[in-house]
Amino acid sequence: MRIPSSIILPLLLALARAELTAGDTASLPSLIVFHIDFNSVALKEDYLRKWLRNASAMGYNAVLWEVEGKIKWETCPECVSPDAYSKSTFRDILDYSRSLGLEVIPLLQTVGHAEYVLQHDKYSHFKEDPERYDCYATCNPELRKFIRKWIEEYLDLFGPVRYFHLGGDEAYEFATSPGCAKWVKEKGKGGLFAEYVSDIAQPLLKKGIRPCIWNDQIMQYPEAISQIPNSFVFWDWNYWDGDSVPRSVMVWDKGQRLSRDKLDASDLEHYPEIIDRYGNLRPFYTADALKRLGYDVVLCSSARSSGDGVFAVRQAYHASNIIGAARKTAREHLLGNCVTSWAIRIPSYETQAILLDLAPLTLRNDTLSRADLVCRSFEDIFGSCAKGFIEALENISSPFPFADGRSTGIQWTGMKDSRPAPPGYIKQMISDWKGGDKGIPWGENASRINASGGRISAGIEELNRFLSTAVRGTDVLEHWEKAEYFQQWESVIANEIVSGEGGRAVKSDAEIVRLLGDLKRDYKHWLDEWMTPQSAEINAGLVYDALIDYFAHK
Repeated sequence: MRIPSSIILPLLLALARAELTAGDTASLPSLIVFHIDFNSVALKEDYLRKWLRNASAMGYNAVLWEVEGKIKWETCPECVSPDAYSKSTFRDILDYSRSLGLEVIPLLQTVGHAEYVLQHDKYSHFKEDPERYDCYATCNPELRKFIRKWIEEYLDLFGPVRYFHLGGDEAYEFATSPGCAKWVKEKGKGGLFAEYVSDIAQPLLKKGIRPCIWNDQIMQYPEAISQIPNSFVFWDWNYWDGDSVPRSVMVWDKGQRLSRDKLDASDLEHYPEIIDRYGNLRPFYTADALKRLGYDVVLCSSARSSGDGVFAVRQAYHASNIIGAARKTAREHLLGNCVTSWAIRIPSYETQAILLDLAPLTLRNDTLSRADLVCRSFEDIFGSCAKGFIEALENISSPFPFADGRSTGIQWTGMKDSRPAPPGYIKQMISDWKGGDKGIPWGENASRINASGGRISAGIEELNRFLSTAVRGTDVLEHWEKAEYFQQWESVIANEIVSGEGGRAVKSDAEIVRLLGDLKRDYKHWLDEWMTPQSAEINAGLVYDALIDYFAHK
């Protein structure tokens, strides 16, 4: 009898982990968190259960559930996606998660990233900015009642929990409405944020549940951080630092990454940890600062984030980030480590498998080099290690225009939604690039596109050499083979755009439209493997429809 690969991989990973001693286990952080994000994507139940098994076998002990409108909520029925889980089905999934030793942690966005709510007219009075639909007006007392009611519904669904994540990140329009002006004048923006999250967290605290928030919003107002009660857990997300000395670090109140020579006295006053004893910038310094201020910290890296392509995630980039964050967690004895994976970036968990394995692996082996850790991860997933193979995957997955985020139809609004791009979107974007008005100049984008074909071909050649040495992980390799196929074709399409814009088109527009239609169909078929049919249809459209429009209406 042939055992499915979906069973073999978690079994082999679990056996590999069984070599741990009691001492190794005792030194691990309390929380090793696997992030499941349903924003923009509804996962098929069998696929979700498969990756819960994989996560448990890799060594995760908790799941952060960011479910948004993919549950049939009663508090906000208008927010419910047509392919949402019933509460009964989702309770079964949660029970299955717990049976695998995975603690459940619900996440409800309560400040920003409220697109799935605020896009509905019924809730427009909760908007911070009438021209946007992503940020709540936190000073609105009716909103606070709405959020508390929803928290109660979450608790009823999730059952007993120790932690409840209230979101709070990337609230770009926070406290900008006229209705919040009085509150801001009295408390300041940081004071309002602290008062708001403390207020809505009261029902959790009364039940002995620890509220959690992302760190970025309050760290824009360093003077107000201490107004957050120490019962809160800060989830410190940092997707830039890695396992070496950084050239620059994020200074949240300045809203940008700064090099050593750009720091001023106020930066060092607020965050003395920003410089280490050798005078170098300290990676993940915000975790040290929050710990000094008396907070428990879950340090968060990412396996799928802004900057990734639509078919596969950057491997070497994320590997460094994940290893660095896990080492920091282990060495500073932080409460936990979380690997986030943002679904709006689309690529499958299989293309993240090596990266996802690296976090628990590093937590248990924080003295190993990056090369050794990556090799161990390859052995876990494939049963063999090939030096330099992660660089090959990086070549395949390296993003370029028309194969990443907003240069397709994804997030064209700048918000986390799945609205299709308007007609003429790509034509206008190219015009902006040529005019130097927005983003990277056209010449630089054209150069990246021209170089993409060679990089992808080199990666594919290396991948083909590795295929004969792998003894397991066939499902992961199958996803990489599909990723390379679509990435290579996207390079062809992107180069046609560059040629056409230069008056040197090789193929006719009609021919490209037909080709894009075939690619969209094939891509949807791939997405159908892990998404619900509706999610697959929407996301295939976001990747290809704007390109089809460009060639159909030149």
